[in-house]
Amino acid sequence: MELETQVRELIAAACGTREALEPGTDLLERGLLDSLGLITLLEDLEDLGIEIQPTQVPREAFRTVDGILALCREAAGTG
Repeated sequence: MELETQVRELIAAACGTREALEPGTDLLERGLLDSLGLITLLEDLEDLGIEIQPTQVPREAFRTVDGILALCREAAGTG
């Protein structure tokens, strides 16, 4: 499975809804990605070999799916 697809699936699972994957959805503003969901997402990303240190990344980076994908590409060295 392609990395982007895997990450999208993890985001949907962490948010508890596929609504999170809709273009332009603000995950934080809509309350789809709360602190527990973020921890779950980060742990699941680590299982894919993607380590993101939330203390070194602005919270705004987790606002959209595209923002999270950009972080993942950077962490994986593909972006």
